[in-house]
Amino acid sequence: MQSSDFDYELKDEKIARIPVSPRRSAKLLHISAPDLLSHKTFEDLPEVLKGMNCDGLWVNDTKVLQARLYMVKPTGGRLEIFLLEPIEGVAEQELAANGQSCWRCMVRGGRKWTAEKAALEVEDLKLHVEPVDVKRGLEKEEGGTFQLRFKWDGDKTFGEALDMLGKMPLPPYMKRESTDEDREEYQTVFARIPGSVAAPTAGLHYDDVLLNNLENIGLKLSRTTLHVGAGTFKPLSEGEVSDHTMHAERCVVTEETLKNILAQKRRVATGTTTLRTLESLFWVAVYHNQHREFPEVLPQWSSYELSTDWSYEDAVRYLQENAPFENGQWTFHTQIMIKPGYRVRSIVGLITNFHQPQSTLLCLVAACLSSSAFSWKDVYDVALEKDYRFLSYGDGCLIEI
Repeated sequence: MQSSDFDYELKDEKIARIPVSPRRSAKLLHISAPDLLSHKTFEDLPEVLKGMNCDGLWVNDTKVLQARLYMVKPTGGRLEIFLLEPIEGVAEQELAANGQSCWRCMVRGGRKWTAEKAALEVEDLKLHVEPVDVKRGLEKEEGGTFQLRFKWDGDKTFGEALDMLGKMPLPPYMKRESTDEDREEYQTVFARIPGSVAAPTAGLHYDDVLLNNLENIGLKLSRTTLHVGAGTFKPLSEGEVSDHTMHAERCVVTEETLKNILAQKRRVATGTTTLRTLESLFWVAVYHNQHREFPEVLPQWSSYELSTDWSYEDAVRYLQENAPFENGQWTFHTQIMIKPGYRVRSIVGLITNFHQPQSTLLCLVAACLSSSAFSWKDVYDVALEKDYRFLSYGDGCLIEI
């Protein structure tokens, strides 16, 4: 299986650079097994899910950080810093820090950053940045990142500082600077746990009216959390798909998460990140059962190397008994890769956007279409022909599995 098998021509005019309004008016391409395509909007979602006998609608409640900072070098030049993840600990802790916080970052304009100091001041807040190890200076890590320390005075947390000084990290393919409108538009209405540097974009189609309509048919949202990393935009490596190194992302699971799963039979996931989290729970349980330890990072080929006759519910019950919850919460990282040949166990349907060529997300979509008469290419050809809008601010599809 080659990465070129997941390529298609995406013309610039098909890429959505601003969202539709209201959100629920976005188009929804419904692929119902085995061989039916229908054109709807997200306003139709309650009736569609009702027709599928869906009893659990899952979303990713991660919140996007204002992760892009434009700071000023002593020379007066602009330095663009993109925060990726804390060097130690978790995002929630570092965002609550006072005085200083250390992050792994990408830097643009750093080649001429000889002073290795920069600052940004808005109102009564001044933020300084420098390498974590001042003596060693600015050192590029494998993968092109840098370890930076941010310092500021006053009683504001680092999260509050980012809210004041940072910009929304719009994907590069939008080819524009973020605006004040993006602070709201590039955030789901159910976002609550900060930690992502990209939005779980399938959730951007929901608004309060749609959520109310879903509740009216008895479908309240079930939540889980995966903090989306910049690796989500990394294209497939050239050559064999199996040679691609998948990025790892942090999942946050609560005891309520597992309880909700077991109360449902026909779940639908909103977004690839939600699906990756739900599927990772299965393989984390199998991994622990066979290795007697929980992996800090679930390896990307776990599902192809481990075997089991467990049902999905068996695995979740196993986690209820064995997962290392602390104060009702448990975290791990997942590197799991879903590609054709993978059997999805956790859901009966996936709501997702239309993704970039040669992306791991297209591999996941192809796997979800394995029981359909349509290939991912068939679906994307229809979407392009019918003028669906692509990528983060674009339209979506619902794939029955």
